Formats: sequence, structure tokens, C-alpha cells
Amino acid sequence: MPRGAAVIRYEGARGVSWRVKYADADGRQVMETLGREPEWNQRKAERALGARLAQVERGLRKPNRRTFGDLADEFEGIALEARPRKKSTMIDYKATLRNHLRPVFASLDLARLSQSPEVFERYAATKITAGLSPKTVRNHLVLLGMMFRAARRWRWVSENPLEHVEKPAMPDAETETISAETIADLIAAYRVLEGDADPGERFWLEAARRMTVVALSTGLRRGELLGLRWSDVDFLERRVSVRQQFVRNEITTPKSKAGRRSVPLGSVATAALEEQYKSSRHRADESIVFCHSALGTPLDPSKLTTYARKALTKANVPASFRPWHGMRHTALTETAAAGVPGMFVQAKAGHAHGSTTERYLHAHRTSFPDAAELAEARLFVETGAVAPNHTPDHRPDR
Repeated sequence: MPRGAAVIRYEGARGVSWRVKYADADGRQVMETLGREPEWNQRKAERALGARLAQVERGLRKPNRRTFGDLADEFEGIALEARPRKKSTMIDYKATLRNHLRPVFASLDLARLSQSPEVFERYAATKITAGLSPKTVRNHLVLLGMMFRAARRWRWVSENPLEHVEKPAMPDAETETISAETIADLIAAYRVLEGDADPGERFWLEAARRMTVVALSTGLRRGELLGLRWSDVDFLERRVSVRQQFVRNEITTPKSKAGRRSVPLGSVATAALEEQYKSSRHRADESIVFCHSALGTPLDPSKLTTYARKALTKANVPASFRPWHGMRHTALTETAAAGVPGMFVQAKAGHAHGSTTERYLHAHRTSFPDAAELAEARLFVETGAVAPNHTPDHRPDR
């Protein structure tokens, strides 16, 4: 082993950690902290030292001191731009960096941070105490993990501390839905408001009502509804194809491959779309379905939500109900409660993962009580074990 190279066991206030000491290719001394026990031990530290010495033979030099701010600059300028991402995603990442991560970490030493996962757990706890939701804080940690993965690829750090950070638990939130009775009250509220409104407001209330009906039937997101073109609506086959969405004033593709889907239309949603078609001045295949009457551009999402809230308030729906999120949740929960297979609910929702769909399947304790009998009827009818078309109508005595 070269002179001056050593493995060091250090007992500090936060426990025992292992370090390696060696000289780089220019002869400068390097002291590197590998990690704490029990993850690190002498044998593992010796192997790490051997790897570092091999890198020195290939020209490894002690890096200049870098801060988290340096990483943030490089990450924004290179890593974020190198891979195509949706405009909305880029806006979210940059806002998180600007408003949350840079103010806390910008001046801190990057190498030290890479060895301190507890710093990020403390950050998460502080943000939740400040009122951020667990989901938002988890998103912050995901972004930090991406940044440190990039830093490790660039050999700025040897570890990604986020691999050792426990993310905040997600609460078991109730899926927000409204009942069939409330939906009837909501549509009636729209009608009353339309009757009392001037022509300008009536246009918005009518568009919001039709969108509400289609959202409750199909489970489409607000952006997906606003991105629909007439070429996506098949009145004959009663299907609507989701190919794009309108998010943050931009027409873009769906969130995932699963988001590109075909959703069946019921008679009520079909009637609402037919009403929208007849009332619109823009009926070409490429025209937007829910569009500005003069410009043909997608309707203003915030303005639509304002009018939807007016109807919800008149129907005595709690103010905590989020209009388009809640309508989507209602559509998917009731679809599951109707007894259709979970895979159909997943396809209708455009979920990439079945785990996301699970909350709708269980929101109202959805079950399939006749599933076993139906399966047996298909399996055993030829054996005579059960009679054809047998349906149990009583429980055996116990």
C-alpha cells in the first residue's frame, strides 16, 4: 500500500464512521468519509481504499470544493435539458429548486451532504411541520435523488444520500366523491343558474355543465377534456379517444403511455357532447370540443372552475370538494362499484400502475360477491357438479 494511505475508524458524536486517506495523482492529501457503521466496516473500507488507489493510478485528482448550489446550476443547465420533459414538469422542478431547495442547501458542501442522509430527513420533517403535504415533500426528495444521481455520474460525489432517506408516509386519505343524488342536484343547479344568467355567463355555465357530465361519465381529467378535438369523439361507436391534454396553456401529450386511451361513452355523456357540438361554431375534425366561441382555442381552465364552483355551491356540495379532481374520483369509484373488472377501471383512468387504481376499487369497499359462483359455473357446469345458470339464493344453515 502506498505511503500515507490508510483506513481510519472515527468515533464521533453521531456514531462510528469509516474514512480513507490517500494521496491523489498530484500528491495532494485526500481524506474521504465513506459512511457509518453498521453499513461500513473495516473490510469494506479497505476495498474502497483499494478502488481509490486504482483510480489514482489512472489519474484521479482531488476535486475542487463544490456546493449544492454548484450542483443545482449544473443540473438545471445540463441534466434537465438533456432529457425531453414536459413543460409543466420543468416548471415544477425549477420552482422547487428556486423556492425550496436552493434557500436551504445552496451554500452547503456537496461532499459532506452526500454523506449526510439525516440532513434530508430533517429537511422533510421541517417542511411537513411548515404545512407542506407529504406528497409534495416526497416530490422534493425525488428531485434531490435525481440531482445526486447526476452528481454521482459526474463523479462529484461517491454516494447518493437520498438512497438512505425514508420518505414521509402518505396518509390514507378518503377518495372525494359525490353521490347520485348530489349529482342530480348539481345538474339542476346548473340549469337554474343558466336560466338566470346573461348570455355571456350562460355560455360558461353551459360549457361547464357539459364538461361536468362528460367528466362524471368518463373520468377524464380537466386537461384531457380541454384537449379533446372532434376527431377524438366517435358518436357512432360511442367512444372518445384521449390523445392530448391542455395543461398550463399548452397542448401536450398525456402524462404516460397508459394515458393514451379509448374510453366508452354512455348515453348521458354522448347527449352532452352532441349538445356541445350543436352549440359550437367550430365543428371541424381538428376543432377543440370545449373551445372559446370566437377563437376556437381551449377554454380558460380557471374560469371554467369558477363557474363549476358556483353550481357546486348552489347544490350544497362542501367547499373542500375539488371540482374536476372530485368528478374524476367519483367517476372511477362508481365504475368500480358497478362491479366491472379492475383492469377496466385502470384502462378507463389511464393509470400506468394498478396500485394507483386500487384506491378506487376499495374506496367504497367494492367487492364482487358472486365472483366465486360465476367462476364455478363456468368451470364445473360440464361435470354436473352445478346446474346450468345456477345462482345461489340462500345461505346454508350453520
